[in-house]
Formats: sequence, C-alpha cells, structure tokens
Amino acid sequence: MQNLSGKTAFITGGASGIGLAMADAFAERGMRLVLADVNAAALDKAAARFRGRGTDVLTMTLDVTDRPALAEAARKVEAFGKLHVVCANAGIPPSGAKVAETEPEKWDRIIGINLTGVYNTVHYMLPLLRAHGEGGHVVITSSMAGAVAASPIGDYVVAKYGAVGFGEVMAWELKPENIGVSILLPGTVATNLNAREDSALSAGMDAGAVGRRVVEAMEKDELYIFTHADYRPLVQARCDAVMAAFGTSAQPDFREPDQVVAMMCQNAYPPKR
Repeated sequence: MQNLSGKTAFITGGASGIGLAMADAFAERGMRLVLADVNAAALDKAAARFRGRGTDVLTMTLDVTDRPALAEAARKVEAFGKLHVVCANAGIPPSGAKVAETEPEKWDRIIGINLTGVYNTVHYMLPLLRAHGEGGHVVITSSMAGAVAASPIGDYVVAKYGAVGFGEVMAWELKPENIGVSILLPGTVATNLNAREDSALSAGMDAGAVGRRVVEAMEKDELYIFTHADYRPLVQARCDAVMAAFGTSAQPDFREPDQVVAMMCQNAYPPKR
C-alpha cells in the first residue's frame, strides 16, 4: 500500500507498546489515527501526544471481546473518515502454565483476546475498507510464538498460531479487492507486555523499530513481517521437520481426487505460480 498520507488507520491496543509504535510510524507518514485500547488514561496521554504534533486522532476505550462495542466503534470510525488500514494488535501475555493444565478461564481469556479479538476487529472494520473501493491493508499482530511452539506459553502459542492462519486465509480472500494483509511476528520487544522485573523479557527490541518495519512491509505488500533474525534457525527447523514428515509418513500410492487438489492449489496462499 503506497501513499499513506491523509489516510486513516485503526489500531487496537493502540495506546502503548507495538500499537503505539505503529501509530507513531503512521503519523510520520501523515496518516490520521483511531486508537482503541482498554486503558483510558493511556489513550488520553497518547491523544495529547499526537495532537501536539498536529496529527488528527480519535481515541476510544474498547475491549476487543465486546462485539456490540466494536460495532459502535465502526460507526464512530466511519463518521471520522474513510478507513484504509486496520491493525488487529490488542493482546495479553501467556498464563505461564503447561498447555493442558491451563485454567479454563485463563484459556478462554487469552483465546478470546489474542485470537477471537483479531476476528472481531477485522469482522467489524473490514466493511469500512471495502466501502470506498480504494483498497487498503490489514495488519495482524501475531508473535514468534505463532511460528515456533514453546512451553510454558502454550495458550499463547495456540492463539498466535491461529492468528497466523487467519491472516494467511485473509490474504488470499482479500487480494482481488486490493486489500493487502501483513502478519507481524515479532520476537521480544521492549513493551509493557514484557516488562516484568523478574524476567529477562523486560529487555527487547525498541518498539519504534517494529512500527517502522510494519510501514515498510505494508508499502511492499509483504505477508510476513519478521523482526528478529536470530529466530530463523528455530523456524527453519520446524519447516524441515514438517517437510521431512511427508517423506517418511505419506503413502506414495495415495492420490487425492483431482478436484480437491485443484481447489486447494487455487485457494491456498501464497497462490500457485
């Protein structure tokens, strides 16, 4: 997506961390901002900051699990102006338990915010991108935990893997409408999400660098946005294990019906060249 100046971006979890960093990067390109967050005080602070820089900004307190609130948010965004960018960024950290031992209420909360919240955000905002016919872009915030499984953050891994799949499907579905999709898979970033005094995760990449990387990826229409090259061997090992399993487990004499193969090849992302 090119020429961001004057266009509007909607960002959940937009008052701090990666969401705020994306807002900063968008503002530098002359975009108008709609920031949604559960933290009203942080929203007020962010709004004052951007207005002081001359950026047109609208803020709203919003829980991404609240569908009626998202429907109302969409009406407010529509009144604010044409929407071109949607960033489904809101998220919470893992519970820290082994996946099958995660307490049900904690499981429901992390899936509700980190995965279903992505669906909710896109579901209610996507019609606004489609309405003007000018195209746009959707950014899904996943994590390196969406590419490499780890313990004891299993609930987080499941949600973030799901967010990646959601983004990959949308990339294929929205391509004919000139709406791009990027999936952000950051490693450790210095944000409030990771700021725990008893953890090495209190350090990490500067969030501003992540925000600028998102803008670059949008402009180049990149599907995957990786920020930490040192995770590459882990992702490669997972991909190698998957491909190796085809050689050892698949039955060589098995053939899918031709129409099924054709459908999968046509509808999978990235499209077959």
